[in-house]
Amino acid sequence: MNLIKSIDIFCAVVDHFGDIGVCWRLSRQLAVEHKISVRLFVDDLESAKAIIPEDRCGVEVSYWAKCLDYQAAADVVIEAFGCHLPDQVVAAMCAKRSVWIDLEYLSAEDWVKTCHAIPSYHPSTGLTKTLFFPGFEMGTGGVIRENDVILYRNAFLGDRKGQDFWRTSHSVPEISDNCLDISLFSYQTAPVGQFIESLKNFDQPVRIFRPGREARQSVERVGSVEIYDIPFLSQVDYDYLLWTCDLNFVRGEDSFVRAQLAGKPFVWNIYVQDEGAHLVKLSAFLQKISCFYDEISFERLANLHDLWNEGGQILTKQGQDTWVKALHSLPGLKSGARNWSDYLCDQVDLSTQLLEFAKVQITRT
Repeated sequence: MNLIKSIDIFCAVVDHFGDIGVCWRLSRQLAVEHKISVRLFVDDLESAKAIIPEDRCGVEVSYWAKCLDYQAAADVVIEAFGCHLPDQVVAAMCAKRSVWIDLEYLSAEDWVKTCHAIPSYHPSTGLTKTLFFPGFEMGTGGVIRENDVILYRNAFLGDRKGQDFWRTSHSVPEISDNCLDISLFSYQTAPVGQFIESLKNFDQPVRIFRPGREARQSVERVGSVEIYDIPFLSQVDYDYLLWTCDLNFVRGEDSFVRAQLAGKPFVWNIYVQDEGAHLVKLSAFLQKISCFYDEISFERLANLHDLWNEGGQILTKQGQDTWVKALHSLPGLKSGARNWSDYLCDQVDLSTQLLEFAKVQITRT
């Protein structure tokens, strides 16, 4: 018997794509793979439109307005990233005795395991809200990973004609054995100009594919570097872009996880937080993956992350060397990235863990 038939997810869009990207991907997986009725409430539908396709896979997407008409709560209500549920939602949850989950941001920090799945009883409502932390190891909530994503990835990577067909359909040139292909999705704080300048005399042609929200297409050449501005991609097509490139620059949480599942080398542009808290998170993640790389490759990967997130605003000879050395270490970076991806795929995914946790809570009520 399926104890969970309905789930409501509330999402407040903070950084345009990160929060809604995670919430939509989770909503879709719960509806498609687990056959659950899902309602996704979003406070910024304009940003959501860039992520959510016309085919919503059975997910009901609604505008989370101040005057939200919320009558009946779902079996499980997910408050994504501490977005603070309205009073009328909490009241409906009390009547339903819904399972209340506060889905937190992904982190590799050690304290996550001590806080994951910790309940907090609210005497005024009689409900228990539980912090649920995604993570990279046992004792955390895992990451979002569809059952068939690795199967599709491997099939795509083994089909060069299929890759070229996808590329030409999305304003990306066909694969060339002579070119190094890079996808670029970053915040404005990243030293993109320095990166391009450092590679303009690289000993191999470099092609950079940069998706943008505006549906424009252009090609710019800087030395031996070609920069392709391409239209913004759906989540499915963004996976294909990550899979078909040699190196991926990603930002936020959703693209960060997808880059890891791609099994390709990647550099993470982490969202800036007060007092450098984001750098602590970055350091914890790098420490977590270090054992999956050889020593030299990991050192160069860590230097890239440092340059991309901290010290890359001024063009220096040292910065140029960092980029070039890393690209010369791509074989080692590829091996480490694939090792880490394989490790993640051995973990239980986030949606499965959420449902198993919620079922236990329901049986206790």
